[in-house]
Amino acid sequence: MAQMTTGIDGQRDRGVALHPLDPLTPAELEAVVEAVRSARALDHRHLFVTVQLDEPAKESVVDWREGDALGRVARVAVWDQQAATVSEGTVSVTGEVRSWQVVPGAKAPALIPQAIAVIEAVKADPRVQEGLRKRGITNLDDLHVEPWPYGSKRPAALDDGRRLAWTPMWHRLSADDNAYAHPIAGLHAIVDADTGEVIDVEDHGVRPVPQEPGHFRQSQLAAPRSVSALDITQPDGPGFTVDGWQVRWQKWSLRVGFCPREGLVIHDVRYDDDGAERRIAHRLSIAELVIPYGDPSPGSFRKNAFDTGEVGMGYFTNSLELGCDCLGEIRYLDVSVADADGSVRTIPNGICLHEEDDGILWKHTEPDGHVEVRRSRRFVVSSFVTVDNYEYGYYWYFGQDGSIEFEAKLTGIVLTLAPDPDNPPKHATEIAPGLLAPYHQHIFCARLDLDVDGEPNTVVEVDAVAPPVGGPDNPYGGAYIAQETALDHEGGAQRVVDPFRSRYWKVVNPGRRNRVGAPVGYKLVPGHQTFPLASRESDIGRRAAFMYQHLWVTPFAADERYPAGDYPFQHAGGAGLPAWTAADRATADTDVVLWYVFGTNHVPRTEDWPVMPVERTGFHLKPVGFFDRSPALDVAPSPKHHC
Repeated sequence: MAQMTTGIDGQRDRGVALHPLDPLTPAELEAVVEAVRSARALDHRHLFVTVQLDEPAKESVVDWREGDALGRVARVAVWDQQAATVSEGTVSVTGEVRSWQVVPGAKAPALIPQAIAVIEAVKADPRVQEGLRKRGITNLDDLHVEPWPYGSKRPAALDDGRRLAWTPMWHRLSADDNAYAHPIAGLHAIVDADTGEVIDVEDHGVRPVPQEPGHFRQSQLAAPRSVSALDITQPDGPGFTVDGWQVRWQKWSLRVGFCPREGLVIHDVRYDDDGAERRIAHRLSIAELVIPYGDPSPGSFRKNAFDTGEVGMGYFTNSLELGCDCLGEIRYLDVSVADADGSVRTIPNGICLHEEDDGILWKHTEPDGHVEVRRSRRFVVSSFVTVDNYEYGYYWYFGQDGSIEFEAKLTGIVLTLAPDPDNPPKHATEIAPGLLAPYHQHIFCARLDLDVDGEPNTVVEVDAVAPPVGGPDNPYGGAYIAQETALDHEGGAQRVVDPFRSRYWKVVNPGRRNRVGAPVGYKLVPGHQTFPLASRESDIGRRAAFMYQHLWVTPFAADERYPAGDYPFQHAGGAGLPAWTAADRATADTDVVLWYVFGTNHVPRTEDWPVMPVERTGFHLKPVGFFDRSPALDVAPSPKHHC
């Protein structure tokens, strides 16, 4: 096994951007922060919401060549805690402020310095301290407090526009204890996130704090099971090359990207088809992740988190470790963010690149006993983030058959509650004696800017349908057809999955035909799926209205980036996809973006405690008529000495 944290030509070490889509370097982030501070006279009242690359227009990068002018620009958002306003602008990496304006009605997402201040204010509040004493807790160092955005409808007394946090709490019995084993029931503070004022302290009555530990650290457990060694080696080195953020593997070419809000991003995906480099996608990302909780108890009903839009996945990217997070011949990329105070932080090994075996690619045995078999190998781009109790792994897979797969790996620790002894749980699982984990959903939205052999493209819905029995298309009752419907406008392109029809959607290029005369395309195949159980009229239902369709299609617009809008924190709802698609714009034969909504419904199990084994959800993008025959025919057989 081996690892490397730079591009193979060493250029990553110098922190120099090589391409217009490269994430901002630490030096560029620092230059932009200082330019904004100076030009806008920022002081202690101001916090940086985001500083990220203002991605250049698609047409300017598709044919970009080394030596062309970069024209690097950052998109910056700043929160004024005193005026309660978000300002946005674009700033060149050389320090020129090109635009600046206030965003009417916008509220900043959760910001780490404010979260720290909220925790300190809660611990210092006499009402909180008295509530803790009633529960036998006097050492505030043992208190674990989480500042959550106030994620439900606010009562009239609190609905005055202030940015509100509320604070569920847990109690650690020792420094290395799992705090989630000991939830403090019924005690919550509501805090003004900007001033740190504790507005209210709710005490719904004392319940015993569960005392059974939930140990999971190796040092706290019995000796592990015995397993034989498993080494993955590539004596000749990896089969891919890395040049800055550009990656080439077999016939694939792609650019790895990163931004503080979405985290891992994939750019400019192309495939070498017998010497012709063909475009497949311009930008692939997970643009939102919403977690609605289904427990109406005082400790849960406000838990409706936008982990992307209200927190920012990129800020919480893990530093990955060889042999633990990644296995094999690894290359890593460091990522950098500008935190709310303007300081620039580099996260070593934030993105992992490697190859892995993926089982059988194809096989056939002839009647004469002749066997042809090929093993599959795939290229993996991955990252992991930790948002409080939960971990999310984002994995993009590129296959030798021309397919692309996204998989989210969910793990970490489930949130916990102490039970009401007078009311058996209806909305939560008892995962240990006297310990509950509430039901919840994880709903992702992928933003898929596909350019199949370039633009324009059209999205087609394909259903397997049985024609009327006895008719000319189904005389014996066993026939079915693939019924195709072009989704040619936004109103008609809001769709849900239908497993009874084996529904999928394909993106075709009507101007490019394969050798049998059909338009070339890629299809989106749904994977593990769920549907929101929260009412559309609930607070989360209005703010995350995108989640009530599994597919949306829009014409490409550079400023339409996030399905719940740019600023979902305490938004009234309806922003993002519902607002954009109200115009019912044409979506046929144009540059289209697919928004695919997927996820999982988590009814916790006892097996999910104290740490949850990985739960998976995702989707596939597969060529459909894009190639004239299987692109995997030229994969060589594996050496027989391994068999």
